Amino acid sequence: MFPMFQLLGPDNPDDKCGHHYAICLDLKNQSFEVLDSIRLGDDEDLTTHVEFFINNLKETWNRHYENSKVQISHFPIEYVTAEKQENGHDCGFYMLEHLAKWEGRWVPVVTAAMVVELRKIYTWNWLMNEDFNTRASAREFIEGAVKTANKKYK
Repeated sequence: MFPMFQLLGPDNPDDKCGHHYAICLDLKNQSFEVLDSIRLGDDEDLTTHVEFFINNLKETWNRHYENSKVQISHFPIEYVTAEKQENGHDCGFYMLEHLAKWEGRWVPVVTAAMVVELRKIYTWNWLMNEDFNTRASAREFIEGAVKTANKKYK
């Protein structure tokens, strides 16, 4: 599995958000499988990004594994129908769930309610991270983030 990141507005200096999706190299079924929570295989921006990555991967594989009994140069690309997110900013959570739970052919279900719980889990893990908490400015950082969030959502 490969986590992917694509700037959606690379020529727009204000667009720093981008989009996350996943590509699976499925050796058993001899294909590349793309899991995207917004787009399908008919999206030109997606297919261009996917094909660029896969072509480079095939070239690298051929260079370093030319004598391997497994060759991937003929593997087709499949755009897997996956749950679509309800907003423009949860793609990272969908990608992480796809990476964690992908078993080939069975697409993990990701719901908006799951994303809410994932936010809590990741935030907790981040806040309880020993390295993060030993930093002198960690407390100030968290307090500043809370103040900013409170202003934004009032």
